[in-house]
Amino acid sequence: MKWPSRYVLRKTALVSVIAAAISISLSTGVRAVLGIEADTVTVLVRLILPFAIAIPIALVGFSKLEETLNAYRDLMRKSSELARRAATDPLTGLLNRRSFIEQFDLTMAHGVGGLFVLADADRLKAINDQYGHLAGDDAIIALGKALETVMGSDCLIARIGGDEFCAFVPNRTATLNDAQLAEINRLATEGFATRSGNDRQPVSATCGSVVLRPPTTFREAIERTDRRLYGEKQARSSSGAVQFA
Repeated sequence: MKWPSRYVLRKTALVSVIAAAISISLSTGVRAVLGIEADTVTVLVRLILPFAIAIPIALVGFSKLEETLNAYRDLMRKSSELARRAATDPLTGLLNRRSFIEQFDLTMAHGVGGLFVLADADRLKAINDQYGHLAGDDAIIALGKALETVMGSDCLIARIGGDEFCAFVPNRTATLNDAQLAEINRLATEGFATRSGNDRQPVSATCGSVVLRPPTTFREAIERTDRRLYGEKQARSSSGAVQFA
C-alpha cells in the first residue's frame, strides 16, 4: 500500500482539526444552551469521533485529488513536449520549416525587418558516401550548431530541407561578412570532428544573405536569397570553404 504524501497528510490534518473544532464547538454550545452536563464518555466521544470520521474521508479525498492533479501535470508536460517536437526538426533541434514560416510571418506582421540567410551544406552526399549516413547526420548537426552560434540567440533558425538551413536575424541591416562565414566553417568542422571522431573531413556551407524590409513573405525571401546563394555556388572556388553572397 502506498503511503500518503506529505501534501495529503497536511491537508488531512488541517481538515480533521477544523472538523473537530467545529463539531466540539457546536456540541458544547448546544449543551450550554440546554443546560446539559457532559460526562467523561461524552467528552471523549466528542473529541475522538470527529477525527475518526474526518481522517479516513480526508485521506481518500485528498489522495484522489492528488492523483488527479498529478495526472493533469503529466498531461500538460506531455502536451508541451509534443508541441515542442511538432515545432522542431528532430535531428538538429532547430525549428522546422512550418514553425519558422509561422514565426517569420509574425515578425514581418509586426513590421520588423532584418537579415535573411540561406545555407546549403557542401558535399554532404560525398560525406554520406565515404563515411556513412550517420556521419552525414553529424555534419548536419554540427553545421546547424555553428549557424546558431554565429547568428546569435535572438535569431530564428531552421532546418528546412535535407542539407538546407535558413535564418532570420531581426533588426540586422548588414549581410554576413567574411569573418562570420569563416567562423561558421570553423565551428562546423570542429563540431563534426567532436561528434564523429573524424578530424580529417572539413564541413562547410554555401551561404546567401539579404536584408529584408516588411512586408516580405517567406516565399519572396527564399526567392531573393536563392538567387544570391546559387550565384555564389556557381562562382565558388574548389577549396570548399564557406562561401557568401
